[in-house]
Amino acid sequence: MSSLRLNKEALQAIVDRSSFNRWLGMKVDEVLEDSVRLRITWRDELISSPERQSIHGGVIAALIDCAADYVIAAHLGHAVPTIDLHIDYHRVARPGDLVAEAGITHLGSTMGVATARVTDAQGKLVASGRGLYMAAARPAPATSGPSR
Repeated sequence: MSSLRLNKEALQAIVDRSSFNRWLGMKVDEVLEDSVRLRITWRDELISSPERQSIHGGVIAALIDCAADYVIAAHLGHAVPTIDLHIDYHRVARPGDLVAEAGITHLGSTMGVATARVTDAQGKLVASGRGLYMAAARPAPATSGPSR
């Protein structure tokens, strides 16, 4: 595997470019050669079922997708588009922070595959998933305003 191109601070800057990620409160905990760890802090806005006090499955899926994407981004130097995403839910996510840890399964010149696991505050597995990403995609250049 190639060496890392992004450290924790640089990866957090990519995470923070997305207003959705900022709204989720997504934070990069750790960037290692073979893994990335992200965290979302529990808050009431993430609840899907007030009676069960459980976090919405879409939040969990987003965390898995981001963790898998960003472990690839740490190696390429930029985020990549998701081509396919598979999520397995294992238990209800109750109050407490959620942590996703992702690792690269394969990183080629055009495609990358990564897996991620989300655990709750007690370290219990909440969900797991696998994503396929377009590694050959390069970020679009920034524009100064609307095109005509």
